[in-house]
Amino acid sequence: MEQSNSVYIKLKEGGAAHYLNVLSKYLGGDKDDNHLVIEQGKLKTIVSYYQLYEDFDLIVSQANYPNDIIIEREPDELLDYYHFNMINQGLVKQNIEDKDQYTQADSTTGVFIYNGLFPLTSTFSARSNIQSMAFKFSKAALSKIMPEAIELLDALFENNEPKAYHTGLSGELSKILQELFYYENSGYGRIPLVMSKGLELLPALLQTLKKQLDKDELNGLHIDDYNRLLEIKKYLLANLNSKINIEDIAEQFGISLSKLKRDFKSLFDTTIYKYYTHAKMDEAHRRLRTGKYSVTEVAYDLGYQNSSKFSLMFKQVKGINPKDVLNLGTPK
Repeated sequence: MEQSNSVYIKLKEGGAAHYLNVLSKYLGGDKDDNHLVIEQGKLKTIVSYYQLYEDFDLIVSQANYPNDIIIEREPDELLDYYHFNMINQGLVKQNIEDKDQYTQADSTTGVFIYNGLFPLTSTFSARSNIQSMAFKFSKAALSKIMPEAIELLDALFENNEPKAYHTGLSGELSKILQELFYYENSGYGRIPLVMSKGLELLPALLQTLKKQLDKDELNGLHIDDYNRLLEIKKYLLANLNSKINIEDIAEQFGISLSKLKRDFKSLFDTTIYKYYTHAKMDEAHRRLRTGKYSVTEVAYDLGYQNSSKFSLMFKQVKGINPKDVLNLGTPK
């Protein structure tokens, strides 16, 4: 998985102090007990951690590094340790079982929650100012800070299986997170101010998760669910020249229709049909730009029996008529 010009870091899941020590070992920089600063010319990466309580840490990262940073996180096998990650700026690519997904700011995937059994590889892209923060805590620690939240935690991670959730940040949560990073980059009072914002963010986040779970709006995915969905995505992209039937797909992959729709929406933030249609139009745009195919040829190759219907859908998705794409010329 290692790439040229990339820094590849392998570590076992754990608390924030462990993270900071491993990052310092691989990336260098100036480190004190809870703060790491790495300067590369005009680029700066800052990672800080704050112990809110014993076995309850807050880690704040601002990654702007000249190379990709790839972190492979091995499961720590701790059944009662959890990781709640939030993106304030940019996006982080997450590789799950050799398939890529994204946790992205200002989207429905801005929060990524998983337990210590869940394998994960994260990529922080080079020269991208990525701001992320995470709570890392044990169940025992949460029970001392917020005992009323243990029931929620048990519901999220029942049966102690490898499980993860994607969800978004509400306006209230985004505001608190932005304030946290403001204080992280300030001087006077940085530590208590960041800790106070973390303690404000925690109950607000847990309350939001509880409301989503109560309304059946929060869908956790087992590692097997991820793998199945990524295989379904691969199947869709390999069959752009035909029509799809989601009932047949559900039967083919051994999943109920309702679970397929719910899980796909949870992971990809769109419906299967919309994802498939947009993938078709992406492929159509690529072919038209080559100048080797006519609009009619592309339409029929992608399963449309009527080129006018294809043109209408292409204009709806891409905002341009397919004939006009032909006039753009071959991409350089």
